[in-house]
Amino acid sequence: MANWNLSFDYASVFFLLLILVWYLNEKMVPLRSHRAFLVLLINDLLSATLEIVATWTLRNIEVVGYNGAFFTLTLSNLAVNITCVTFTFYILQLAHIDVLKNKIQHSLFIAAIAIEVIVLAVNYFTHWAFTLEDGVYRVSYASLILYAVDAVMFMICIVTIIRFRKNFQFLRPAPLLFTMVFCVIMATLQLTAYVPMLHLMITSVCLTLFHYQQNAGTVTDMVTKQFNRRFLREYLFSRFSDGKPFGVVAVAMDDFKFINRTYGAETGDSLLYQVGEYLGKIRSHGIVFRLGSDQFYLVVDRQISQLSFVAEEIRARFHEPWNTQTGNSIMMSASLCYIECPKDADSYDSMIDTLDYSVSFAKKNKKGGIIYVGDLDLSKLRQEKAIEKAVKLAIDRDTLQVYYQPIFSVEQGVYNSAEALVRLQDETLGWISPEDFIPIAEKNGMIVEMGEMILAKVCRFIRDFHLSDTTIQYIEVNISPIQLRQPGFAGRFLQILGDYSVRPEQINIEITEMTAVNSSVIVQQNIRELVEAGITFSLDDYGSGNANIDYINHMPFKLIKIDKYIIWDSFKSQKAGITLSYTIGMLNALELCIVAEGVETEEMREHLAKVGCHYLQGWYYSKAVPEQEFIQLVAAQ
Repeated sequence: MANWNLSFDYASVFFLLLILVWYLNEKMVPLRSHRAFLVLLINDLLSATLEIVATWTLRNIEVVGYNGAFFTLTLSNLAVNITCVTFTFYILQLAHIDVLKNKIQHSLFIAAIAIEVIVLAVNYFTHWAFTLEDGVYRVSYASLILYAVDAVMFMICIVTIIRFRKNFQFLRPAPLLFTMVFCVIMATLQLTAYVPMLHLMITSVCLTLFHYQQNAGTVTDMVTKQFNRRFLREYLFSRFSDGKPFGVVAVAMDDFKFINRTYGAETGDSLLYQVGEYLGKIRSHGIVFRLGSDQFYLVVDRQISQLSFVAEEIRARFHEPWNTQTGNSIMMSASLCYIECPKDADSYDSMIDTLDYSVSFAKKNKKGGIIYVGDLDLSKLRQEKAIEKAVKLAIDRDTLQVYYQPIFSVEQGVYNSAEALVRLQDETLGWISPEDFIPIAEKNGMIVEMGEMILAKVCRFIRDFHLSDTTIQYIEVNISPIQLRQPGFAGRFLQILGDYSVRPEQINIEITEMTAVNSSVIVQQNIRELVEAGITFSLDDYGSGNANIDYINHMPFKLIKIDKYIIWDSFKSQKAGITLSYTIGMLNALELCIVAEGVETEEMREHLAKVGCHYLQGWYYSKAVPEQEFIQLVAAQ
């Protein structure tokens, strides 16, 4: 050891000091794992330094003396073995495993440190770990105990990194595992070939960790210099694991896009920086996160019971002007919501969902005001989120079902078409009504993928059951206005038909009155392309919304489906009956085909056929049924 070339250790000390300076110069990240990394850095720096000192004492043993050299060697051995323990502790912190709360793991770490301390402490008397005879350092058999402890720590790290890799939000396992394997190789070379490269490799591991995991730049918003949304999940995950109460104040700036358009993005960024800086300095001593373009979260540890006063303080600041770089003053408004955790939300996802709902509610109903989420009816939110989860799961697993309700042709006396209706059954929620999950799918954009999936199932049904050989001429498919607003929707629609060799005349698209009223340029273009390809359109639920005769005249509808509630009212009220008769007469005069929905009795069937309805649909004929039952129904007519 006295003849070792210490160049690698000098390089290790230099790079460790450099990493330490970088670490201390950046924004401090409030996580136990980051504090554990600092301990790891200091431990490795101390270990490398002690190895240099120990080597120097061996070279100058005549000056230092036997006891001095033996003491520094003991400290050097202890420091390098403790490095394995501190590294393992750090890895477990990254995996969100609380060693201090887990008695078994806690005891394991205490035992590991105790074994290393005891073995090296008694070595002065036993010389079982290493010897120092005639100034020559030699490893003894008891050192195998130390190596065994290090091996256990190493295996714990490997298993943790692989098993809990999803918990490492920023860490990339491959580079870390690569450098760790090289550490083992270098440790072996140091013991057998006396090449002191172990500390340099440990330093490379620390550098890898700093680059991927500890670099504050990856968790800091560039504009406001506050923490970003990426880090919010990591931080709150640890907070919920702690179980200690904390509060969150959401600050959602109102109409901030107007400020960007009016004053420019540079001024907008300057104002955002000021808001973030202000939130970081208010009396609550909270941690500030920027979630999006105009939204901040303030996570408060202290004064949880005073959250309302914190929110009031923030709102009062927004009643004062903010200064721009050019010296102008701008008034800004912000809607605020606050939540107490785990009282109002016991997980990160539920907290985010609750605050998103509350912020949206505040912007619509209490702009510039303050809302405590505990005062809101969160049962609706939780139900909505449960349904949203069920819809996403059904799409991912392809478990959405399509049922078919036959439509009876008065003239032909048979079922000539059917309406495709989506059905959703969840393991937890059971059967979910389309009236509940369709609006949620539309709100979250899942309706686009769902619609294409349903269309594909309908086309497969038409092809596989050879509907063209039956009395069924076409299947009606409901299309959401969200789908029609998608550029290129018509092309994708026709492509799915082509994939299953379905002719355009075998599909009829149903759209609601709301789609007709709010149609945009893109909607009109998609409809035009589909009509030109041979697709027919139906206006669904006519009479229930805002559409009028002008829309019927200018939209390419072939069928008009009269809303079932209008049908039912016509049998309860004479005025409603007269209104229905004149409506049917007008639509017939326009040479439009009429479908009466909600037909439930023989009386209704006879009357609606008599007054001029061409097609009848309702439970009098059949409810919506699965594919096989529908085929049997058509075959049995």
